[in-house]
Amino acid sequence: MQHNAKKSGQIGIIIILIMVVLLTFGLSIASRSTREVALSQQEEESNRVFNAAEAGVERALATDLNFAGEQLNTNGVSIAGTNSNLNYNIKRNRILDTRLIEGTTAMVQMQDAANPLPTQMNIDWSKDIDCAATKPPASLIVSIYNTTGGVNTVRHALYAACAFPNDGVTGVTTPGLNGYFRRISIATQSGDQFMRVKSVLNDTYVMVSASSTLPTQAYDIRSDANSQLGQEARSVQVHRTLSVAPSVMDFALFSGNTLSK
Repeated sequence: MQHNAKKSGQIGIIIILIMVVLLTFGLSIASRSTREVALSQQEEESNRVFNAAEAGVERALATDLNFAGEQLNTNGVSIAGTNSNLNYNIKRNRILDTRLIEGTTAMVQMQDAANPLPTQMNIDWSKDIDCAATKPPASLIVSIYNTTGGVNTVRHALYAACAFPNDGVTGVTTPGLNGYFRRISIATQSGDQFMRVKSVLNDTYVMVSASSTLPTQAYDIRSDANSQLGQEARSVQVHRTLSVAPSVMDFALFSGNTLSK
């Protein structure tokens, strides 16, 4: 009888240990499943908030960027179906600061009804500092379109960041500002309307400013969205430059509303 009782006690302890192991295993699975569900819900909510932030950028662009003053602020806009609150801000940028891929062009508006023509335009470009590199710093083709007395003309100039032998081009040696390698300053002429800046030989960063305030050259858009259900928040920032006419404009005469040979 004592032997059987001892066996029964051992079996009871084994059963308890197995139950403890199974219970621990079950709780672990339940905890993991709960955590995965929570993470999945958080990821889904994060995507909703990010989509709402992107929707804010689209709303900003849908305004045609036509607003009074230097910036436009919206607060507490609700995006249907996202459970998110949205704030977006559009700020005018009077200085063109962008990156040009080799062969592409940026346009600079030089004057408008509210901003008279500056006496001088400044172009800083290239972050490269080695003229002996295999691929040299970018050079710029600058085209300025002028309307004076009913006559429309274009003047072109090539500016090289370095002096290249036997090419007939004198390199620019004036140091750039704000971390740029080179700077050119161009005196404007009465009737100048806009400028096109084209990168050749390499990609480059370029910044165009002037001796006085320029018209709007770009728009900085920031859209912030946050969830009404939790702590999720996302931001999207966009730098929108002016629309640029096709590259044929670099090789054509400017004639008001039409192109002339």
